[in-house]
Amino acid sequence: MSTDTASASATELERNKVSELEDGRKYPSYRWKNSFKDWWRQEFTKDYTDEKVEARLLSYLPFFPKSDGKRKAEIINTDIGQGNYIHEFCIENTETPSASSAVVKNDIKHIVLVHGYAASLGLFIDNFDQLSAVPGIKIHAIDLLGFGLSSRPKFPNFKVETKQDVYEVENWFIDSLEEWRKRRGIDRFVLIGHSFGGYLSCAYTLKYNKDVTNTTTGVPEKMIDKLVLLSPVGVERNKSSLLMSQPTSPSQVSESQRRRENSHSEAIQVSEELNADQESIVQGEHDKAWAKEMTVDSNGQKMFKYLWEKHVSPFSIVRKSGPLRSKMISGWTTFRFSHVFKENPQHFQNIHDYFYRIFNGGGSGEYAITRVLSFGALARLPLLDRCPEKFVKMGLPTLWVYGDKDWMNEKAGFEMTKEINSLSEKAGLGKLASYGIIKNAGHHLYLDNPPDFTELIFGFLGLEKDWRGKD
Repeated sequence: MSTDTASASATELERNKVSELEDGRKYPSYRWKNSFKDWWRQEFTKDYTDEKVEARLLSYLPFFPKSDGKRKAEIINTDIGQGNYIHEFCIENTETPSASSAVVKNDIKHIVLVHGYAASLGLFIDNFDQLSAVPGIKIHAIDLLGFGLSSRPKFPNFKVETKQDVYEVENWFIDSLEEWRKRRGIDRFVLIGHSFGGYLSCAYTLKYNKDVTNTTTGVPEKMIDKLVLLSPVGVERNKSSLLMSQPTSPSQVSESQRRRENSHSEAIQVSEELNADQESIVQGEHDKAWAKEMTVDSNGQKMFKYLWEKHVSPFSIVRKSGPLRSKMISGWTTFRFSHVFKENPQHFQNIHDYFYRIFNGGGSGEYAITRVLSFGALARLPLLDRCPEKFVKMGLPTLWVYGDKDWMNEKAGFEMTKEINSLSEKAGLGKLASYGIIKNAGHHLYLDNPPDFTELIFGFLGLEKDWRGKD
């Protein structure tokens, strides 16, 4: 693991990057017979409801459903109006913090976790135990509106022709997040977002990070104490940007560099998400060269681009596959959780059953991705042209983290820290942005290397060393 205030060397960033794919490895196989059994049980029995399947997954934790004497956890569905609700797994450490604890010094005890595209809170299953080890801390892992086990209202047919169109798509998510926060009575917190959830966490911060009164000192402080972005999508400037004409401070980035970045056309390798074998990632056994720039020359790519521009969701295909659903989903779960498949078959089955429910939920929030991002997963409103100046005005500390096998564009995250710190140092605030690389980790860095992930997060939050990486 490596982290500092955006001082990673250019050599490190230009390393011979490898992907999460592994050549020549025999992956676990989920049998067709099992797929048919899953379909039958999930569709026609009472033991495979959303609630029961999620409870079986979370019961892997030592404090759910019963407390371990130090922590208590509960599942909460918070009504946010108009028939919608946000689904949450809340963990509270009931131990009394020491006087030197960061959660006491900063009066911050709430951490909000936001998952990525088409995912859900269950992907943080291997992080809940370590993150909740700090006395007095409270973890709120939520399912975004339209994802996971939150309500899934019909997604509006938003246009994507103007900046305002894209803002409307973002608002669909972040307005519901703000309503959830208010109804849960959370005043100040640390916000952690992964991938698409990282993008939305930035959008939420830009719109809602207001002043609140510190209950201990009585001094006005920002609602979001610190912001952590885990392999966020949508950072880089690119040729699809709707913000090219927006002026930018020369102290942030030169006009020539900005023009050069706005001609960028290299796509994010989103196909890697479907091919990532966690076992080979965490063992560092990769020898396949980093994928080349995506092109649309092949018929397959042309079709993919056509479907993207028509806002067709791949999950709609899964939902219509009947007995084949589980087999299709296993293509992701056996790669992503290959180590669990071998070491703990029952836990793997609980994970697989859970994501069967998640991926077969009604189509809703998934239809946002093709509106926020252009084909190639490049943001129509790049975060590099939205965040630096406003984050500095907020005085907001941020941490941008990637895995060393990550298929996301980590160089864009490094550029973000440089531009933020250029502005913050000129404003006399020192370096506000930090950058980190997690070893033996891919896009789901929190899942691939939980101990290093926890140590990095706790270090950024200023927590005592005793709690970093604690079992």
